[in-house]
Amino acid sequence: MNINKKLIYKTLLAIIGVIILAVGGFMAYLMIPSGFQSRQAEGPKVLTELLKMAEESQPFNPDPYISSTYRPGDPLYEPVLAIQRDRWDIAQKLLQPLVEQGNADAMYWLAQITYDDSYYSSGPAAKLFQKSAELGNPYAALRLDSKNLECQMFMSGYCDQKWGELGRKLLQERAAQGDKKAEYYLLQYDENSSEEVHKELERLVTENAKNHYYQPLMRLIYDYYDGRYLSFFNRGTPPNEEQKKILVTISKIPANNNFTPAINKVLYTDRDLLDKAYISRVIDKCLTLNSQQYSCMEYLSNSNDRNKIIEGAAYAYATDITKNKTEKENELGLFEFMLDKHNIKSLTDEEVEKAHKIAKLILKNMTPVIYIDEMNTRP
Repeated sequence: MNINKKLIYKTLLAIIGVIILAVGGFMAYLMIPSGFQSRQAEGPKVLTELLKMAEESQPFNPDPYISSTYRPGDPLYEPVLAIQRDRWDIAQKLLQPLVEQGNADAMYWLAQITYDDSYYSSGPAAKLFQKSAELGNPYAALRLDSKNLECQMFMSGYCDQKWGELGRKLLQERAAQGDKKAEYYLLQYDENSSEEVHKELERLVTENAKNHYYQPLMRLIYDYYDGRYLSFFNRGTPPNEEQKKILVTISKIPANNNFTPAINKVLYTDRDLLDKAYISRVIDKCLTLNSQQYSCMEYLSNSNDRNKIIEGAAYAYATDITKNKTEKENELGLFEFMLDKHNIKSLTDEEVEKAHKIAKLILKNMTPVIYIDEMNTRP
């Protein structure tokens, strides 16, 4: 049997050439940024309108509920506030009558807090999502989209492409009527998108911020911090100091308008870049808005002022009351742990008693803001 060595060599060389071209092409794909990535790489300086809004923003909006998903008096305010506080037992009792009255949004929220309770609860929850969607709630329809991972995990027998199509159709109808939130959630983008898509994202984030809906802005800010949409070899690169200053400035827009996740961010990550007078006012807002408690407590626990320490303990105790915490697992215990971590003297019995009295005043004057919504359901 004659072996054609030349043919074998040519074939091997051809295969090697194809591999080299494939690897080279793949490396080029990784190295050459898309239009979206290039725009993201320019940093937050491109957010010129938001920067202008930030410069004009004043602390703090006198309307405590300006950025709240629901306001007191709205039938969904109390049940969704209970969800935000992890008091699903209260939420279910408040939502059930609204569901029976045919409230599509109540159906969404009741389904949201029950779909993963157990194997047996997923079916009834999925049917609630279906009913809510049929009554016109686009976010309920999207929860049953065949591409929705949580639907696949917990409600797989009910996931269908038709629900995703219905959800997008309902969003389009809302967007056509000027609903910027709906328009934002219609925008599909990833790292391979174009520069024009990024500019559209910037526009929609800005328009929603003007309407005091700040979830898109917070997501964009964190995307800059995480370097999520940079090119492959630059992904994860944190912003430089100048970019951080811009992001901190922009973060003041939602913070000044009582959006508690932004207040949390200001206290936890930005406080070294902001003056103490502003931070002091942020703390006051933290207490009255029932903000995400960890950052407020962490800040107050690291003070040389015993009155501030007592105030922090009072806030922790007030949070325990709203969340019905047990003695074994409570925020006051966490606050005392923070004191120990900062090598600060623990609370005396007298100070604890004083904190309990202040907690009652905090609860009396509290104007809790709801920051969760249908597309951002986790506190």
